[in-house]
Amino acid sequence: TPPKVVHVDSFFMDEAPVTNKEFGKFVRSTYYETEAEHFGWSFVLSSFLPKAEMLESADVDPEAEDWVAVDGAYWREPEGPGSSYKFRENHPVVHVSHRDAAEYCKWMGKRLPGEWEWEAAARAGHFGPKNRTLFPWGEEGTVGVAKQYANLWGNGAFPWENHAEDGWRGTSPVKTFPPNAYGFYDMTGNVWEWMRGGKHKARIVRGGSYVDSLDGSFNHAATLGARATMHGTTGTGNVGFRCAKPPKRKVEHDFVYHDEETQGQLAIEDEYGNTKQIPRRDTNEYVTVEEDEDDDEFSNDLNEKGDDEPEYVEMTRRQDETRKKKRVVKQRTRLSNEL
Repeated sequence: TPPKVVHVDSFFMDEAPVTNKEFGKFVRSTYYETEAEHFGWSFVLSSFLPKAEMLESADVDPEAEDWVAVDGAYWREPEGPGSSYKFRENHPVVHVSHRDAAEYCKWMGKRLPGEWEWEAAARAGHFGPKNRTLFPWGEEGTVGVAKQYANLWGNGAFPWENHAEDGWRGTSPVKTFPPNAYGFYDMTGNVWEWMRGGKHKARIVRGGSYVDSLDGSFNHAATLGARATMHGTTGTGNVGFRCAKPPKRKVEHDFVYHDEETQGQLAIEDEYGNTKQIPRRDTNEYVTVEEDEDDDEFSNDLNEKGDDEPEYVEMTRRQDETRKKKRVVKQRTRLSNEL
């Protein structure tokens, strides 16, 4: 698909993926149970299994046979029972589903980033067509250069030979590698990141991970355009997330005409949110008219009550021609440019 230029509204985004330490605070504060804990298993890379004999009886992902379903694997025990996230507190949290990521962001008062937002942050001004680059560091696609900027697999044969040219066989601590021009870390490599939107059976992840290659000879090519989809409940050892947040927008108001007869009576709202009804002025008023022999205009409407008593005539006052207006919040013409 050829690239296209799109507009992205301003937004805030975390400079790095959410870490085990940060996710642990969320779990302890809310007693949240991840979907990997609920289902009782998650996917672990076959070369990371604690015991080789587990391969003989374990179930594998039919679309990725190097990923094994391990009972008891979740974010606290990334490789299954007996492993621990200890000494990896600053690594990206993994074995989290799309729902787990969204719940954390909601707890933080944020949300998952949109795909356009994420790519705008990842490209850091290199949008093209003249300055568009393949990788965050430029066009050089060799392991010798890439190992300075991203956590990828390297030259070894996947999944059993990882020479750790970049210093890491699995996930690496966030902010290990230099940020891009906008100050974002790990936009390529380390872990895939969940995106906002998509369908439940095809949620979007971006960025590539430590199991990906530079040229796409195995797994995905870890370019700025790296993109994949997976089921929303999937938990695996190479998928994490980061959060985003839109800026607080100025509330704009407008004035619209208000008809009290059809739309109800206007009310005043004070600083505490209490409403007070405005006294409604009746459109019918009573007018007093005294009898005048020379005035025949109202002769047919006067009541006969005697010579000494004033005559009272019910007359209709002309309705005020000035229409009332009420102050309302001006609706934004575009609520989202992604969903």
